[in-house]
Amino acid sequence: MNGRNTFNLLFYLRNNRPDDSGRVPVYLRLTVQGKESTISINRKVFPPVWNKARGSVRLRTKEAKELNPYLETLREKAQEAHRQLISEGKPVTPDAITSTILRRKEREFTLIKLMEKHNSQMEAGLGITSSYGNYKNYKTSLRYIKEFIQHDSGQKDLLLSELDTSFLDRFVLYLQKEKSCHHNGAMKQVQRLNKVLNVAISHNWIGKHPFYNFKIRFKPYDKVILSWDELQNIEHLSDLSEKLCLVKDAFIFSCYTGLAYIDVKNLTWDKVVNWVDGSPWIITRRTKTETKSRIPLLPKALEIMEKYRNHPNLKEGHVIPIYSNQKTNDYLKILSSQAGITKNISFHSGRHIFATVITLSNGVPIETVSKMLGHKDIRTTQIYSKVLDQKIAKDFEDLKVNLNMQK
Repeated sequence: MNGRNTFNLLFYLRNNRPDDSGRVPVYLRLTVQGKESTISINRKVFPPVWNKARGSVRLRTKEAKELNPYLETLREKAQEAHRQLISEGKPVTPDAITSTILRRKEREFTLIKLMEKHNSQMEAGLGITSSYGNYKNYKTSLRYIKEFIQHDSGQKDLLLSELDTSFLDRFVLYLQKEKSCHHNGAMKQVQRLNKVLNVAISHNWIGKHPFYNFKIRFKPYDKVILSWDELQNIEHLSDLSEKLCLVKDAFIFSCYTGLAYIDVKNLTWDKVVNWVDGSPWIITRRTKTETKSRIPLLPKALEIMEKYRNHPNLKEGHVIPIYSNQKTNDYLKILSSQAGITKNISFHSGRHIFATVITLSNGVPIETVSKMLGHKDIRTTQIYSKVLDQKIAKDFEDLKVNLNMQK
């Protein structure tokens, strides 16, 4: 009797090894002429959805759409390896078949290696094609993925072919439960992971996106915005240390220009030009999106720029000296406390304040504000108009006056 007639393949569950969610691992057992070899396929399912007789997930379940095609692919690979060994006249054993499958897997890209490759390319392009802040975010994403894979399966890496939507569902749950990520924070991690996998697709390392049916949905949230009076309270703080004074001025500058932290940090005098009306404007590109921003300079912003023109800690050609983002936000919390403000503001709040309190509330058209902020889509700017309750109240007071005048 030869191996061709005694070859058998079985997928089964190891019910004695459930994870925290109750899922158990799926294993593949190969039998040739009474000899067996067993390997893990790095997949887990809930036991109730498993069809033991068929060695697959029960139909009409979410898991069936994700796992059954992968099981069928492995089945075909094992059968192909079995036929190849016979045609080459080599010994047909379970270990030989599993070794052939594993060797093929070793030639595939893994998730961690892909992310490391992506991050290395980002690092090489720092200051040219990528920003340090974005690079730092992807480094965090890589760390989270490494920790999750170890937590989820006890492994150090996964093949790209082993990724599916259930992996992503568990990753999102892990981020929220173990890393205390809020919903939108977890979605940002998924967004970065998707971008890395798009690189793999463009190089034909995987046939289709493993998370193609996962919908990224961000929940709307209220942006932290100071009122005009609260902004004035910070502006008028006095008797501050040099560090707090510098942070106050940098923040106020952001409030009057709409520039984000990294754009304030990178702002140089060659980006300040006399524009169409002969007055000074900032003409620059946003570091985050590379979109162009055209910002006429208000007197308060000009005053701060002149104040620091010859500051000893200023980098050559730069406009305003500024501490790290973390230190700046730490000092900003001290400033807001001294100003009697209980809102949890950050440096980025200055951008929101520019859009609402400084411009939209004072009648600047939303199209103009969108151009100054460097938004690619005016719908992004429209988010700010939704939070202007004070503006709505003022408009209705004007409406009342107008209606009374018509009587």
